[in-house]
Amino acid sequence: MVVEAAAVSSSSIRISVRDTGIGLPPEHIDQLFQPFNRLGKEASAEEGSGIGLVVTKRLVDLMGGSIGVVSTLGQGSVFWVEFKTALAPQFTMPLADPAAAARPKVPDGTPLRTLLYVEDNPANLELVGQLIGRRSDLNMLSAADGALGVEYARACLPQVILMDINLPGMSGIEAMTILRDDPVTAHIPIIALSANAVPRDIEKALEAGFFNYITKPIKVSQFMEALDVALEFSRKASRAASNA
Repeated sequence: MVVEAAAVSSSSIRISVRDTGIGLPPEHIDQLFQPFNRLGKEASAEEGSGIGLVVTKRLVDLMGGSIGVVSTLGQGSVFWVEFKTALAPQFTMPLADPAAAARPKVPDGTPLRTLLYVEDNPANLELVGQLIGRRSDLNMLSAADGALGVEYARACLPQVILMDINLPGMSGIEAMTILRDDPVTAHIPIIALSANAVPRDIEKALEAGFFNYITKPIKVSQFMEALDVALEFSRKASRAASNA
C-alpha cells in the first residue's frame, strides 16, 4: 500500500491510497459508497459492516472535499480524497484594542531574550510567531515534539518556554516534568498553551508544575501579560543564581 499527496492545482491537494489488490469491476465501483453493501463479500471471512466508506464520504463532504476511486480488475485500486488548500490563520488585531496592537517599547540596549515554543501544529506556530514578532525584546525558537523541546531547552536555556499539552510521542506534561527535574532547566518558567479549557485539567497541569496555563484561542492581552510575568520571574531567578 502506498500513500501519496500531490497538489492538483494551486488551490487544492489530493491524498491517494494505492493498493495492489484484486481490484474492482466497474459495476462494484458504483456501489462502493452505499451503506451496508459489502459487494458480495457478506458470507466471506473478511470482517466489516459495509459502512466505513459511507462514513468517510460523509466526513469528506462535511469538510467541503471530494472522494473517489479508480480501480483496475486484477491490478488494484486508488482511493483518493481532495480538499481545498488554505493559508495558515493570520493574526488580526481588533481595532477596539489598539494598545494590544502596539509593539511594546523597550529601552535601548535591552538584551534579546529567547522563547522556546514546543508545538507540532504549523498553524499555531505561525500564529504565536506573529505575536512574538510584535516584541522587539524576544526571539522565538520552536520544536515540533516534546523530546526535541527538551533537547532545545537544555542546549539553548531559553528565558521562557511555551508548551503544548498534546504532543506526538512525549506529552507536554511529560516534557515539562523532565525539565523540572533537571537542575539545568528547573528554573525556566514553562507556560502550558492548550485548547483544553476544562478547569480540572488546568488545575492538574498547574499542580504538576506549569508556571501558567493559557487556553486557545489566544487572548492577546492575557498572552502578553503571562509572558511579561514569566520573563520577570526568569530575570529574578537568573539574578538570584548569579548572586548565589
